[in-house]
Amino acid sequence: MKKTLAAVLAAAMALSTATVAFARDYLVDEELGTGSTADLETEIRYGKNVDRLINELGDFEGSELAELVDDGYVSVTAIVTEGSNKLDGKPSITVLRRKTGGSNSQDTAIGNAYTWADNVYDLDGKTLIYKKGAVVKNIPVYSVPTGTGTDVAWKLPEEVVNAGEKDSVTSTLQYMKPTNKDYNTYRTELVNSGYINRNDTLEDNSTSSTAGDKVLRVRFKVSDTYGTGDTTIGMKLRITIKKAFESYNGISYKKGDTYTTDEFKYKAKYGELDDYNRDMQVTLQEVDDRNVKFDASDLYDQIGNDTFTMAFEDTAVFEAKISASQKDLNLYYDLDEKTDVTSAYPNVDFEFITFRGNPSFVNSGSMTFNAIGGKNTTVYTFDGETLNPLNSTYDSTYGTVTVKGIKKLGTFVVASEILEVEDEEDNEPVSSAPIVEESSSQPSSNDGDRNPSTGAC
Repeated sequence: MKKTLAAVLAAAMALSTATVAFARDYLVDEELGTGSTADLETEIRYGKNVDRLINELGDFEGSELAELVDDGYVSVTAIVTEGSNKLDGKPSITVLRRKTGGSNSQDTAIGNAYTWADNVYDLDGKTLIYKKGAVVKNIPVYSVPTGTGTDVAWKLPEEVVNAGEKDSVTSTLQYMKPTNKDYNTYRTELVNSGYINRNDTLEDNSTSSTAGDKVLRVRFKVSDTYGTGDTTIGMKLRITIKKAFESYNGISYKKGDTYTTDEFKYKAKYGELDDYNRDMQVTLQEVDDRNVKFDASDLYDQIGNDTFTMAFEDTAVFEAKISASQKDLNLYYDLDEKTDVTSAYPNVDFEFITFRGNPSFVNSGSMTFNAIGGKNTTVYTFDGETLNPLNSTYDSTYGTVTVKGIKKLGTFVVASEILEVEDEEDNEPVSSAPIVEESSSQPSSNDGDRNPSTGAC
């Protein structure tokens, strides 16, 4: 016997820790008033755990359903209807408990946290004060007089800008602190208005004194593609009756009965970089948040056919002129060690940077790295097997080396000295060490010239 369940699941945060936070959960169908989730595409991020709580499923309330799963009466499974080959494993459904207890003054102790639901900007609408997802500690506000004397309404800077009240606002940014008697009241108002998320916590299905109602969490992850396109993931949820029972509302269920939801969809994508200007940074935090999509047209609109610099933490800087024909790029990178290289040269210091999507620029530019070995620093590209030396220029003033003529960003290996080229002998066992291409250039005695024996680009 099959029945269609009208309600599915909805909003929660994508998190990766054992104790996870969640945003307000609600019924997608009822909230949207569409009667179906077939055309719903909620935005998620590649490479991040996506957590969804089942608030209600058909005739079952969320905590009741979780109890039935935990007691072995029913099972709930996720059926992937679209994009299964893009997932990092099968979706999991786990019974957890809400963590409860405490008061506002004990928020941290019981795991409650408040985070900004969106970026918060200064009155100019451009200066970022707090990033989306940052923990709310102080609330930046301007006092906007709405009457006389002490009759003052507190508003967020962005609220003031959106309300068109910039001219009537005092020029000094103030911070409402938790010690302010109006802090909790105002924070609650901001939660209710959607500026701040109140994130309770979930814990393992324990029986501790702070354990609350049971809840079902659906978790899945869309694998990183390191590209710029979107991926649609479609799912259904299915309840299978494992043991006959009568529910709280008096409905009888027979073993073997199944109930399946309508299809609901998610769209996985990479978020864009926060700012586009002549001097940009792509931090590891942005990489972790998957905000790594470079919209070339946005940068061109800002600076035209001009030179820009893009810094990747404290490891590398790319400099080039933006082209009107430049396509969007994925700038996901990591600084992970290449163990094949470090194990082959245990006495050499290294720095690594790998751009997973191998982004390619229309105009060639320069890559600048830390000169970790002074004038002996050498730079190589690495394809997993072969180290190819690059021509580089040493700058003793700034302690850097620069490689010109770069268009494609792949894996760069910075070594504190020239890596020796090992000659292979006949009948010698095959080595797993990386092959080092022999340099074609001659050493230079001038510190400002090319590094000795680094080879051609």
